Amino acid sequence: MTRLSALTERNLNRQGFGKLDEETKSRVALPLRFTPAVGTALIVIGLVLQSPIWLGSMALVTLGGALLPSGMIIDLVYNLGVRHLFRAPPLPSTPKPRQFSYLLSTALLAGSAVSFYYGLPVWGFILGGLVVAGGTILTTTLWCLGSWWYGVVFRNATAK
Repeated sequence: MTRLSALTERNLNRQGFGKLDEETKSRVALPLRFTPAVGTALIVIGLVLQSPIWLGSMALVTLGGALLPSGMIIDLVYNLGVRHLFRAPPLPSTPKPRQFSYLLSTALLAGSAVSFYYGLPVWGFILGGLVVAGGTILTTTLWCLGSWWYGVVFRNATAK
């Protein structure tokens, strides 16, 4: 078993994967990068094309991740197909902090799609670019800005 760095383990815990044992976290740390990597690449395509349809579709994909912890389409593609090619473990269900992150991405991508539709490309690039930046950071470090915001919002809400 490969030992996780303290930083990687802390990042996974902040995303809500703290209930997984250390061995499971170690096994899924790399596969958990699949969804943000694929999603980010697809969003970049939508931004390059300046396509409201493409970006709106990606907003629906992220909304699915926010509403369906075990049914996000990119996770399903991984779990039902890709993982078998590499004999990798299945992705666990999406915890609340990561679902919250998907909800934030949904709002930003919807805003990006609407911006391009109405001929406001600068806003489209800014809003979509924020999701690309967050997805890139998540893919490379497993640190999730949306999960961090979840901790800030809901930790403060329960502290009162």
